[in-house]
Amino acid sequence: MTDEHLVLLKSSIDEIITLETNDGERIAAQILFVFDDGDTPDVFFLKVEPNSDGTFVTQGSGGYSLLLSDIAAVHRLDS
Repeated sequence: MTDEHLVLLKSSIDEIITLETNDGERIAAQILFVFDDGDTPDVFFLKVEPNSDGTFVTQGSGGYSLLLSDIAAVHRLDS
């Protein structure tokens, strides 16, 4: 992940963006918290999917975390 992607990620709290992992998976995510200090910097998020009315709904009942080192890129939804 580039510094530009990290800035976008940190500025997207409570917004929905796309996380692209190093293995090519693309995850629509509502960002809850970015922890970029310590031995295991990571991001906490809710997985979401588009609803038929254009809004997003949460998948499942729990949140997820992903190490920042496992993220290749961060994209706005219009990207």
